[in-house]
Amino acid sequence: MAEELKTEEEQIEAIKKWWNENGKSLIVTVVVVLGGYFGWNGYQSQLQAQGEAGATVYQSLVAKVTQPAAQQSEADKAEMQALASQLKDEFDGSLYADFGALYLAKFAIEAGNYDDAAAQLRALATNAKAPIKYIAQVRLARVLIQQEKAAEALALVEMVPDASFTAQFEEVKGDALFAQGELAKARLAYQSAKAAAQSLGINTQLLQRKIDDLAGAQEGA
Repeated sequence: MAEELKTEEEQIEAIKKWWNENGKSLIVTVVVVLGGYFGWNGYQSQLQAQGEAGATVYQSLVAKVTQPAAQQSEADKAEMQALASQLKDEFDGSLYADFGALYLAKFAIEAGNYDDAAAQLRALATNAKAPIKYIAQVRLARVLIQQEKAAEALALVEMVPDASFTAQFEEVKGDALFAQGELAKARLAYQSAKAAAQSLGINTQLLQRKIDDLAGAQEGA
């Protein structure tokens, strides 16, 4: 999960581009709030329409997770878990519930509970609407790779659902192919991800390292 930090940039740009290209009138303001995972301080008009109660819980959760990890006590972590569960359980069918599930998946990953994370993300990948659905697919694929289920991960990202998400899907596709030992195909996927990231003005140093490492591995072979 060390690559999560870098992919935040890609998610931010992809969400913005997705909404713009699909003619949505809602202006999306996206910021990183999860210290190495992801989050949103946006969709405010739509979120507020779903109730002040949900907004209050959501803002309380965001305030907690944006604190430096070193300053978070066990009590803080328990409260964050409770707030995320409240969002998911009490605001079913709303964006608040989706965000709650994303946070619950984050907390499960941090605790090494990949089965729990996969369950949260699988439900979103199946039931959520775009673009959250696409983010969940990418996150679920990463978890599956951690669980040594590369074939299942590859099936999730084999087809890019929207051009705005090419960088994320192609990179995880490369990770899954690498895990299967398909070095040449993995390198092609990373190159595709790099090109897509460059078109969004996103830093591609990590992708370039992956490409270079694979080039060296292929030469050694």
